[in-house]
Amino acid sequence: MGCKVEELIREKVPSLEEGATVREAARLMASRNLGSCVVTRNGQTVGLFTERDLLTRVVADGRAPSALTLAEVCSRNLVSVGHDSTCREAVMKMQSHRCRRLLVYRGERFLGLVKLTDLAYAMASRGPQTNTLVNALGAVTFAVAIGVIAMLLIQLPELMQFAAPVGVP
Repeated sequence: MGCKVEELIREKVPSLEEGATVREAARLMASRNLGSCVVTRNGQTVGLFTERDLLTRVVADGRAPSALTLAEVCSRNLVSVGHDSTCREAVMKMQSHRCRRLLVYRGERFLGLVKLTDLAYAMASRGPQTNTLVNALGAVTFAVAIGVIAMLLIQLPELMQFAAPVGVP
């Protein structure tokens, strides 16, 4: 069975209402060692605030984190996938939308986030299991190559006779 997004969902994603300040969000993210938090309005997801948003929309612009609300600086063009999507489908969606996080939904219900790094790790760790045939073919090819080399080494004395100069006793 392939990698599924549902297996990688971060269920403990913190959320803050869009009226919360950037400083509150940064403190929350720092205390939980997270790179993002979900921005909500009346309990519904309306945005995502990330470390990148903090850097590009607050720090780089010289704005005061305590004077800005999440509504002013969060990312709103959110990209999502269904809980039953494969990891490959999720990575392709991230690539086409140039993002590193996806919101995961089951129907209309928000389940959590999945990050590109989590997907990459999961796909890499499952690689040897899913490539059993490729690994078997590689082993057979290696064994055949070793066999050919061994046969050539066994035949080397006879081959050397052909290489000896003609007329030499």
